[in-house]
Amino acid sequence: MLTRALLLAGLLLVTLQSSTAWAAAAADSLHTQAAFPAPQVRAWQVGLLRPDRLEHASLSFTLAGALLIATRDRPAAGAVTLAAGLGKELWDRRGPSGFDGIDLVADATGIALALTLIRARGD
Repeated sequence: MLTRALLLAGLLLVTLQSSTAWAAAAADSLHTQAAFPAPQVRAWQVGLLRPDRLEHASLSFTLAGALLIATRDRPAAGAVTLAAGLGKELWDRRGPSGFDGIDLVADATGIALALTLIRARGD
């Protein structure tokens, strides 16, 4: 029981650290105007593996894994995590970034990895 609590606490800490770093970087980018980078430099920023999509996959992996460990119910963990990703994309639709279906694919990838790789005790 203590192991499960420590694992969930660690997952939460990693998630909070990444979101805090992202928020700090976003706030910093609002105050500086940089020149638009050359195509070779910005290719990683607009491709399938851009940081936003990696964040979607890693957060979905973390959330699905934590829910799987806590509930031991794979379908529920996957469904709740996918619903959270869909809700986030619907929320984004209201802003300038808009709805991005590829972000949902990144969410589904993180969920699939978590449900495949993580085994809760008793599974």
